[in-house]
Amino acid sequence: MTNFVETRDTRNGTASLLSNVQLNWLKVIAPVPGYNGGKPQYELQIATQDTEQAQAWKSIMPNLRISEDVTTFTLKRPSFLGAPAMVNADGDIMEMSLRKTIGNGSIGDVKVSHKQHPKTGTPYVCLEAVRVTEIATFIPDNSQYENDFDF
Repeated sequence: MTNFVETRDTRNGTASLLSNVQLNWLKVIAPVPGYNGGKPQYELQIATQDTEQAQAWKSIMPNLRISEDVTTFTLKRPSFLGAPAMVNADGDIMEMSLRKTIGNGSIGDVKVSHKQHPKTGTPYVCLEAVRVTEIATFIPDNSQYENDFDF
């Protein structure tokens, strides 16, 4: 059995490392508005087709819904905490120019911390850091827009 989730108690609380996850829709360079125009936050979506890996995620993220084909979950980090740490496979900090090229389908490890909502007491996870082990390069394709301004 592969160890998909490793959880440890740290001096700042509990943290988990999600290993070998597919990374999609990385919004970790500049914060984006939260759901329905909410407070700015950093986001990324993790995905897996492995049911066993999805079950391991559910053990630490109770509100995760497991799907038959692809299970996805969006991890968030409030902008006031700063951008999540981004490192390459060797543990070196990724340059901003390289962070912009990380495309959907990249593979990596994601570190989350476990928190409780201050008003409701509901447990949730907060994105802390990302280690990208395999980069699927994002290449923007603007060809579909090239004729938008022709009259």
